[in-house]
Amino acid sequence: MAPSQTDMTQAPFLPMGQQGHQGYEAHYQVSETFEVTQFHCHDYFEFYIHIRGGEFMGVDNQLFLLKPNQVFILPPFCMHGLSCTNEMHNYERAYLNLSPEVMQVLGCGQIDLDQFFRSQASGGVCTYQLTDSDADQFVAWIRRIRENQENESFENDVYHRFQNYSLMMNLMNLLCRTMRRNAPVEGEAFGNSIIQEILSYINNHYTQPIRIENLARSFGVSVSYLSHEFVRFTNRSVYDYVLYRRVMLARQQMMGTASLNDIAYQCGFNDYSNFLRSFGKVVGMSPSQYRKQLKQYRKKEIDTHMQL
Repeated sequence: MAPSQTDMTQAPFLPMGQQGHQGYEAHYQVSETFEVTQFHCHDYFEFYIHIRGGEFMGVDNQLFLLKPNQVFILPPFCMHGLSCTNEMHNYERAYLNLSPEVMQVLGCGQIDLDQFFRSQASGGVCTYQLTDSDADQFVAWIRRIRENQENESFENDVYHRFQNYSLMMNLMNLLCRTMRRNAPVEGEAFGNSIIQEILSYINNHYTQPIRIENLARSFGVSVSYLSHEFVRFTNRSVYDYVLYRRVMLARQQMMGTASLNDIAYQCGFNDYSNFLRSFGKVVGMSPSQYRKQLKQYRKKEIDTHMQL
């Protein structure tokens, strides 16, 4: 598959905790205008609530029509991104990012929240509709966590950190209660469902050789149609999407003990030099640098939360 004209360059990877966030980050934002992002994933949980202004959220090969007070549970390495047919205005949202280590702490030794939310969000079950009151409370907790994090004395203030953990536990409880009481929101058809079928195929076969010409032939569409519609759905070319998924899988596998050379071939790279080049372009550092940084970060996270 030949490279496309689309630039795949991403911001360098910076794990949470390097800038004093202690394995979690809370955000509340309103944008008068907003340009959609490429489909992407990360190595932490994201709990996202749409308040207003968005149009669609894509998760793996599903597309969800965004409605006010809709919450998404996005586990590590779950591909997702915004999609729209027009420019978005007054886009308001809030989200909480949590490392797997923090999720373990929030379970208080009674429940493995990391595995619980991973399993609950599997198979496309990832979004629920909140009531107005629950949504207001959800956003209020996120904004309070953010305010505590912005406090200059936050890192050395045990009170604020304990308060944040209490707020995050309340938020997890609200989500669990919602998931128990309500059915998940179902995905929408995206114009011609062929693109969703193609995306599903790629998600299941991206470690294997994939050529856009073969994809178009197999699904009975032209190369130009496939290229245009795929970018419209994911804001990435087919080539960029496949390469990005391979690099993200490599990042995930670096948490284990396999050699970098073995990881490269397991993720679909036909030679190590191609893996080095692609990994550096997407992540912003070499595989060996990333693995070293990951080990340091995870040790810091474990040590930090054992002290709480």
